[in-house]
Amino acid sequence: MLVLLIVFMVTARFVQESGVSVNLPKASAGDSSALADLVVTLGRDGSASLGGRELDLAALGAVLETEARANPGVRVSLAADEDLPYKTVVSALDAVKRAGVTRVALAARR
Repeated sequence: MLVLLIVFMVTARFVQESGVSVNLPKASAGDSSALADLVVTLGRDGSASLGGRELDLAALGAVLETEARANPGVRVSLAADEDLPYKTVVSALDAVKRAGVTRVALAARR
């Protein structure tokens, strides 16, 4: 788990996605040069969206699984509202990982 935390801290991407309004948590360190191919946004109410399209976690997993098969090196950045319960963020991370995506970053703002 510690290794995953370090990877997330090092590869965190600072994103601004239009559509769902998300209040990202602040981070004092991170690599803003890491680019994500896909951005999964989790709103304050727990709603998930990918590319501006709202999806539940099962549908999100299916879309990401298709993308991971087509592009094994796909990168996903998870932008979750800072007030979202940790359990919801972990559930979304789990859905991303179960879809076969191995390159995941957590978005934050400076």
